[in-house]
Amino acid sequence: MMKNRLSSVMVFSFFMLVDFCAWGQSQQHTSSEVATDDKLGKFEPPANKVLLFIGQDSDTISDYISTVPEDNVEGVTLYSELKSAHPKKTLKAMFTPDFWQSGTVDFSKTLTESPNAAVAIGLALDNCNQENHEANIANGLYDLTIAVMVKHLKSLAPRKVFLRIGYEFDGPWNCYTPDNYKLAFQRIAKAITKQHAENIATVWQSASWPDSYGNPIYDTGLDNHLDNWYPGDEYVDWVSMSVFYRDLSQWNYVPPLTPAKGQENILSFARQHKKPVMIAESAPQGFRIAALTNSVIQENNPKPVTAKDIWQGWYQPYFDFIYANNDVIRAVAYINTHWDSQGMWQCKSGIAAGRPGCSQGNWGDSRIQANDYIKARWLNQVTNSDYWMQTSNY
Repeated sequence: MMKNRLSSVMVFSFFMLVDFCAWGQSQQHTSSEVATDDKLGKFEPPANKVLLFIGQDSDTISDYISTVPEDNVEGVTLYSELKSAHPKKTLKAMFTPDFWQSGTVDFSKTLTESPNAAVAIGLALDNCNQENHEANIANGLYDLTIAVMVKHLKSLAPRKVFLRIGYEFDGPWNCYTPDNYKLAFQRIAKAITKQHAENIATVWQSASWPDSYGNPIYDTGLDNHLDNWYPGDEYVDWVSMSVFYRDLSQWNYVPPLTPAKGQENILSFARQHKKPVMIAESAPQGFRIAALTNSVIQENNPKPVTAKDIWQGWYQPYFDFIYANNDVIRAVAYINTHWDSQGMWQCKSGIAAGRPGCSQGNWGDSRIQANDYIKARWLNQVTNSDYWMQTSNY
């Protein structure tokens, strides 16, 4: 989403019991889809466990490492872009720190602080300005830059790299088109193969956004929507999506499609193509964990809530969704950041999304360490070694 758009042992144990029971109840509804140990794709964790990534900027990741030491950091999420034929003019943050008004992104710093973590990289190719980057990539104009990028990412081995090529490809804000996008994805995947960069997995990420803004190519409800954008099984290692909400409780209007329906379509597609799924972007949008407030995402009109309300309203359904589908959901990236503190994401009270003062909508504060109750419940989930990876060395 990097774009222009806890407590005592007794409390910990109690939450673990409650969360385990809740997980068990959720599984009763999905008995027809029993997870197996069959390997579905590259770098898939073993025994149906889930790999957790924390993002999405270097400052946020540093804060998580220092304030949530109970959790090993198995994966981190960072961002860059591929928008020039000249490597030194693009590949931002890979070689030197960069700043998009959304926290500093510094590959060297983050990878040094988390030496054993896998890294998921959101690689932007968006076309909403004058340059048509996806077409330039498809036509070979950026081959030198691609080669430099792949060589650098290959040098990170044995660290695993999950490369989200043109992430949120069907988000209207990225201005991609299906044919050029597929060709661009394929060209980057071929370059990875050519350099024998075995530590890189390709990730194909849908925005799973429920509103196409009237443009049918972004309509995730159409039967052939995902097929229109799919580069092909030989080029895609992981299918992926964004999950910022499961229902419409955070919306002030009713879009054409429910978020849950779009997400289920992606899961079905992944099962059909025998690909593992990554939730590549997720956070409780509109909630403010430190302030204990909530508002719809289209404007900042906060109402008081309790920490329990936040957990029951967003986190519990989120974890239920993961566990109910852990036959294919094998990696999850959580954005643990104070959105309000970053210029790109600020939304002044009472201003509608898209207007000056709230240009990217209402995001809030998703730092789990900002509330002891939320942190304790979070740790009960992600440190449970029966379901979550506790190391990226697999």
